[in-house]
Amino acid sequence: MMQTPIDMAHSELRSLVTKAARGAGLAWGHAEEAGWAADWLSRRALPAGDWAAIWLAAAAEGRPGPIDFGIALADRLSVSRDPHLDEPLPDDLPAPGYLLPFLHRIALKRGAVCLTDALGTAVRIEAGGEVAFGPSWSDRPRTWRITTRPQAPDPSRARLTPTLVAWLDTLALRTTVPPSEASRRNAGAATPDTD
Repeated sequence: MMQTPIDMAHSELRSLVTKAARGAGLAWGHAEEAGWAADWLSRRALPAGDWAAIWLAAAAEGRPGPIDFGIALADRLSVSRDPHLDEPLPDDLPAPGYLLPFLHRIALKRGAVCLTDALGTAVRIEAGGEVAFGPSWSDRPRTWRITTRPQAPDPSRARLTPTLVAWLDTLALRTTVPPSEASRRNAGAATPDTD
């Protein structure tokens, strides 16, 4: 029998997951973080409800889940002064998608954050909250590592070394006319500019 999906506002999902997390045994603070994470995920059209069912079933059995790990990770890495991060993620963490909101918190302070394995990127979270899944994404992480990447350079600006600028200037000066009486007389517009 096919069931008709129930449309919920993000705030309704947040409240439902918060209460369900509390019912699964999480402390109130962690349950509220779980609700916030569900809201964050649903606003990006990710399966927050489906993933919540997976990790909440594990939490009800007393197994560790992504909320506890995500909170601890975000708290620790948000204040860490180490510019680079490369550390393992627990294997078989249920519903690892629930780590994404916490990784976004880290990305806000440190630049893009990635979950990777030997085959490549599982997911990348940008400081703006954009999520890009890679070929290594799975519902059951194995040998994933959390890494940070420096923020991408501003694409509206170019960055060159002083040596390169000097070299380019030297070449550019070959196109200039040496100063002379004729070059000074012919410089400028032929007609007055009245704009």
